[in-house]
Amino acid sequence: MKQLLVLSIAYILTGCGGGGDSTPVTPPAATANSDDNEAQGTAALNVAPEFDFKTDVNVALNVAANLVNERAFINICQADALLINADTCFVRAPLDSEGLDLSFVVPHQDQKLKAQIWFYDTSMAPLNYEWQFDESQSQQSWLIN
Repeated sequence: MKQLLVLSIAYILTGCGGGGDSTPVTPPAATANSDDNEAQGTAALNVAPEFDFKTDVNVALNVAANLVNERAFINICQADALLINADTCFVRAPLDSEGLDLSFVVPHQDQKLKAQIWFYDTSMAPLNYEWQFDESQSQQSWLIN
């Protein structure tokens, strides 16, 4: 039973890893004395030195200058969020003709995001954009123009 617990933790950590071609965490080898594995816990895991257990992703956002010609507001939120609020949004900022450059963090690499630009003039329809993690890029960026 104790070995099952240790192996379960190892597989959970593997599933939460940052992705890639190889698994950076491997479960410890079973020994005759299961109390030894229990005592070592996660310290007994073999982890690649470059793996830091972080799954957060930095995204560099650039909203092009002159995308809007009057005052507006941008919300960047989870793509599947039904409500736009502080719990589902990563960026909520004013926007004008000068554009916007900033970085923000999303909690994991599989995140899909949506941006909505709302105008203070309610007669104008909001602008909608989508972004998704790009595995082929070492630096994640989002250009809205």
